[in-house]
Formats: sequence, C-alpha cells, structure tokens
Amino acid sequence: MLKRDEWLDLARKLDWSFSYVDEREVFPEVISGRPWLAQDAWKDWDEPYRTTYAEYVTNQHAKDVALDAVREAIGRVEDFQKHDASWLNGLKLHVATLPLAEFAAVVGNLRAGRFARDSAWRTTAALGALDELRHTQIPLLLMHDLVQWDPQFDWTHKFFHTNDWVAIAGRHLVDELLLTANPIEFAIATNFVFETGFTNLQFVGLASMAHHVGDRMFEKMVQSIQTDEARHAQIGGPVLQTVLKHDPAYAQYLIDKWFWRSWHFFAIVTGFAMDYLTPLKDRTASFKEFMEEWTLDQFARSLEEYGLKKPWYWDQFLDGLDQYHHMVYASAYTYRATVWFDLTLPGPEERAWLRLKYPNTWDRMEPIWERITERARQAGPGVEWYTHGVTPVAFCDLCQLVLCEGTTDANSARTYAHEGRKYIFCSEPCQWIFQTEPQRYAAHKSVVGRILAGEAPPNLLELVKYFGLTQEMWGKDVAGGSYPWLVNAKTNGA
Repeated sequence: MLKRDEWLDLARKLDWSFSYVDEREVFPEVISGRPWLAQDAWKDWDEPYRTTYAEYVTNQHAKDVALDAVREAIGRVEDFQKHDASWLNGLKLHVATLPLAEFAAVVGNLRAGRFARDSAWRTTAALGALDELRHTQIPLLLMHDLVQWDPQFDWTHKFFHTNDWVAIAGRHLVDELLLTANPIEFAIATNFVFETGFTNLQFVGLASMAHHVGDRMFEKMVQSIQTDEARHAQIGGPVLQTVLKHDPAYAQYLIDKWFWRSWHFFAIVTGFAMDYLTPLKDRTASFKEFMEEWTLDQFARSLEEYGLKKPWYWDQFLDGLDQYHHMVYASAYTYRATVWFDLTLPGPEERAWLRLKYPNTWDRMEPIWERITERARQAGPGVEWYTHGVTPVAFCDLCQLVLCEGTTDANSARTYAHEGRKYIFCSEPCQWIFQTEPQRYAAHKSVVGRILAGEAPPNLLELVKYFGLTQEMWGKDVAGGSYPWLVNAKTNGA
C-alpha cells in the first residue's frame, strides 16, 4: 500500500485538458470569476493543510465527540441560567447571526467545489462546505433547548428569516459575500478578508471572554468552529496571489471593499458583546484592543506580505474603532424594541472603564449616556421606554445599517443621485462601493425604502411587528431599569 505522501499530490491534482469542450464552457467567467485565466495559470495553487477526506472525517469526529461531552456536562438550561443576564444577551446576538450565515457559506463553498480553477482548490472548498454545514448545526443544536426558557433564543434560527433591520443588513452582506460571489471573489472576500482578518477576533477573542465568564459551553463551541475556519481560510491566500499577478487593481479593490463591509458587521456583533454585554469583571480587553491585536497587526502584515496597500480609507477606519460601535450601541439601546436581545445601560463603573479604553473619544459619548440615564431615572424601575419617538431612523443604502459613522459632532452621512433616485450613505467608503458597482446595489430596498414603497408600515410601533417581534421577544433593558447605582426620581421624591 502506498504511503500517504506518495499518493496525496496525485490525488489532489486531478485537472486535465478538455478535448470535447472548450475550457471557457466548463468554467465560464460569469460563474468562475475574473480575471479568467487558462488552467495553466492556476497549476501552482496550494494550501498548507493538504487534508485527505479520511483525515478530515477522523478529526471532525473527534471534535464533535469533545463538543458533545461538554454539552452533556454543562449544556442544560440550568447551566445557562447561572450566567449573567448581560452575557446571555450577547450570546443571543452572536448565535442569531451565526448559523444561517454559515449555511450560506455552504453554498459559496459548493460553488467553488465545482467552478474553482484548480482541483486541489475544489477539494479544499468541498471540505469547507462540510465545515460550514457543521457550523450551522452546532449553534442550532446547542440553543434549541433554551427556547422554551427564553423565546429570544428562537432567533438563533429565526433571525435571517425576518425583516428586522439587523437581519436586512446581515442578509445584504451575506447574500453578496456567500451566495452570489463567484469562487474568486468568494475566496478573497470570505477566506482571506472575512476569515483571516476578522473571525480570529470573533472566535478567539470571544472564547477568551467566555472562559473568564465561566461559559465553557460557548467557549467550546467557538473554539471548535475556529479550528475549521483556520483550515479553509487558507484558500484565500493562493487565490489572491494568482489574481495579483494578472489584475492587481482588481485584487486591491476586493480587499478594500470587503474589509469595509466586514468591519461594519463585526463592529456590531463583536463590539457590542465585548464592550457592553460582557460583565465588567470578566472583560479581558476592549473591542478596540482585540481589533488591534487580531485584525490590525495580523491583517496589515498579510497585506504587506502580498505587496498590497492598506485600504485607502484606513485612517477613517482607525477613527471608527474609537466610536462607531459605541454610536450604534447607543442607537440600539434607545430603539431596543427593534432587536431580539436585551441591552444593558452602562453605569458609572462601566463608563469609567470605557473612558479608560477610549480616552480620545469617550467625552463625546458621555453626554449621550447621561441623557439616557436621566430618562431612565425619571421613568423608574420596571417602566420600559423604547424610543425617542415613533418615526424610524435613516439607514445606509449600502451597508443597510443606521447612519452612525462619523462622530456625535459631525455625522458623515452623504447623498448621491443615481438614475433619478437619491441614495443616502453612512460614509464615503459605503458610497464608493455603491458607485463602483451600482448594478449590484441600486435595487436593494432599505427599511426606509420599504416604507416609501408601501411594503412596511411608517409607524415605528407597527414596524416592530413587521420586524417579526412580539412583546415577549423584543429587546428590553436587561435589568428593567433596576440598577443599584441608579437613584430613581420617583422613589426619592424628586
């Protein structure tokens, strides 16, 4: 019997020359991606894991057994009930955005499994599709038993099937990134930018926090997923290297576009969890510090190794690290009935910690929380108020998120006219992406666009129902306004 290393390269490289059909017909550019290159240009494609199917099955079985063991030991409802309420709501946010996005990645990988230009790439993508199916199933399984205890956990499956404003933004990203991207854009955008640049932050950073919180089940879940991500993330580099040889401008564009789009997504999903929904005593670092460690340093080095430039908006991105997720969180707390998880009102100690971590910008955020705190003080414990009014806020026509770029002093929102219609964007990079590929984005309807088209109700109270939320499910204040540090006006005769 041949030893593994004696047959592996032969089995991985099974490309052949077509005699009965033209290569362009087998791999049409519209599906395989551009730049369209002959098979010979891809023959050196390789990745370091070089996993066989037998090895894959053995390794995945061992990981599933380990995960099942942890679930059996500490995965019951009563185990979750022991955790801090804020942490559990960070968990609701994370697990809602994860599984069906991972299922979309199954489709993206399967497309690459057929139309990627090298057989070794196609094999690795096929294993990646199996990975993503596993990542879909894990959170759905682990959160299933929690639904009867807390219906907000039902959004683990429900989220992407709703018209909630966060779901609209998430689908807008996921559909383009994972469902409609050709294998070349998928490999660079997903495997290189999204997975190499950001999922380390998502899984390693949050696993660290889960360990300190004592949530061993969540810690094990994200670690188990991350070991898969690390392997198929290796697809992106060799694809990027080949594209750079033939169309460096296009390669740079894909980096710039997808770094910005990924950044907005992670600023909310991970930024909220790290800076607001993790108990103060268990925070190991701020969102910005994790970004600096896992994204800025590592991703910037990766770009340098490939001879690529940092995205042209890099300074704007660095400014956003200090403020973007804070502004979106303040908006989400104010309009919390529009989301499916509860949010916490940061008290004096939390705000002191945030000031320490964000010394250059927190003075701008402090007055916002002072006003919100005063409103909570006047309302009293147990009295929920959800919005400043009943009129919906505005959303960016590219990222579909609320207009929270810029600062509290100078919002960076901007407008642009295209074919007789005015579009609004939260930032210059979002406008730039739209203008570069308007055919991809012009027809998409934001929440406001749906209201103007008569597809969604204009009254915010009715809009919450359109979002798929009921009073039982919609977001509230984690403590119901009952904080030890919050001196209530009514109970003190003010």
